[in-house]
Amino acid sequence: MHRLTRALAALLLLSLAPAANAETPREAALRDIRAMIEAAPGEAGLVVAVTDREQVLLVATHGYADIAAKRPVTAETHFAIGSISKSFTALTLMQMADEGRFDPAAPIARYLPDFHPRSPYPAITGHALLTHTAGLPNYITNVASMRFLIAALNGIEPGYAPGAHFWYSNSGYQLLGYAAERIDKLPFPLILQHRTLDRLGMTETTPQIDDRLRATLPVSYTRQVDGRLVAAPWFSYLAADGAITSTAADMSRYARMLLNRGALPNGRLVSAKAFERFATPVLDGYGYGMNIAHDGRVLSHSGGIAGFQSYLEMHPTENFALVFLSNGPLDGALLGRIVARLSRDTPTLPKTTPPAATSSFAGRFVARDGAALTFAATNDGGLRAGDQPLTRLANDLWGAYLTPHGPRTFQFRRDAAGVVTGVSEGASDYAREGSPAPAAAPAGYRTFVGRYATHGEEGPGVRVFVQQGQLMISYADTNAPPTPLAAIDETHFRFAEPAFAPERLAFDTVIDGQAQRLTMSGVPLYRIDLP
Repeated sequence: MHRLTRALAALLLLSLAPAANAETPREAALRDIRAMIEAAPGEAGLVVAVTDREQVLLVATHGYADIAAKRPVTAETHFAIGSISKSFTALTLMQMADEGRFDPAAPIARYLPDFHPRSPYPAITGHALLTHTAGLPNYITNVASMRFLIAALNGIEPGYAPGAHFWYSNSGYQLLGYAAERIDKLPFPLILQHRTLDRLGMTETTPQIDDRLRATLPVSYTRQVDGRLVAAPWFSYLAADGAITSTAADMSRYARMLLNRGALPNGRLVSAKAFERFATPVLDGYGYGMNIAHDGRVLSHSGGIAGFQSYLEMHPTENFALVFLSNGPLDGALLGRIVARLSRDTPTLPKTTPPAATSSFAGRFVARDGAALTFAATNDGGLRAGDQPLTRLANDLWGAYLTPHGPRTFQFRRDAAGVVTGVSEGASDYAREGSPAPAAAPAGYRTFVGRYATHGEEGPGVRVFVQQGQLMISYADTNAPPTPLAAIDETHFRFAEPAFAPERLAFDTVIDGQAQRLTMSGVPLYRIDLP
């Protein structure tokens, strides 16, 4: 009888074994995510972590910390996280709010008495800076990470009242860091270290990018239009809008705090009331240093600096968070597939658009005065303008470096269906043969067209040209669509869309009929003879 009982028990255990060892849906998703990352194309490094409220569930790696040396990234590799740092800044100030030392509703000048921009509107508050609704320009490159920014912004006149519109502003978050310094009487990196990093146990995270880190961080890369990765320029960075470096494990610690709405195993980083304010969207789905989507079910932010790219996404109701860290371009489609594998919510990440076939640019294009340009695709995937071979500069941008008349740049445009319908070369605008002629543009625009650049590591560099009767601007080395400009007077312009954008452009110093300087929201750029 005893022997029979044991046999039956063994059979019962065998029958239950498959169920006990069955893979859960989340385990299956994690296995699939690891496979996606390991099979990802490209050589740039990528580290992905998945965590729930209690622990890390997955860390997967792909690619190289140094492509030339074939040195792979590891789970312990450090990356700059760029603008994800803004949420750290916001939570630091909310800690001060809990202590009664910072009031988001008060004018920021209470904490920064040297900040007094010209404005007919009510005073800019901390709340407006935290939510990117202050009406300040995005980024003043030549004074970023420098306290002179405070004085530089005093020369900017906001175009609308605080809270009226959303306009992403790194400058605003830099101001918040300087305000925190006056409140705590410490440099902002130390404030961040003591208030947040130490309390979360983020021992592998640094609160500023300085030259000590240059030998320890991976080589970072930017992608050229032909797909090649080239090393990005190095620069130190200290400001509160994007100066943190971290690892997947440390960022998972941070994500767990966010999943727990500010709660820590030994207390709270911020009060429940402060976290509620932090995680409540104001305009365009943005709270305090964080995007809020799907009725608060998803919190996220991306980051980018000096070639490093990062992304953080929390799903509190589904109890998971994702950390993406890279030393090169992030693949939006891959990120979307990974998010979708774990979440019921629809991913909203941007997708990567591959360059269009060169055959789409081929054809004859005619200007209002009858002048024509003819483009032909070559067998090797190139493009020619007549007999001139062209170099691809961006998805819809081609250039020629050495010609008898100087550099040439051809900016193509497409209709809603993606068909190339026209091309601009400086002040000359052409429509595909058989299409209506382009709209006429003021003759004075010819003075402004060309390429302008700064000599700093961060740029910016821009191209100015005429399209359909409007002066347009596009950022060099980017595939972002060109932005139309609207004239304020003969030499001053603003973004045409959105009309409330605070960025302002001014051309001056005309030599041989060409403006030699373009000042963009306080940043001087100078004409350079490149396509």
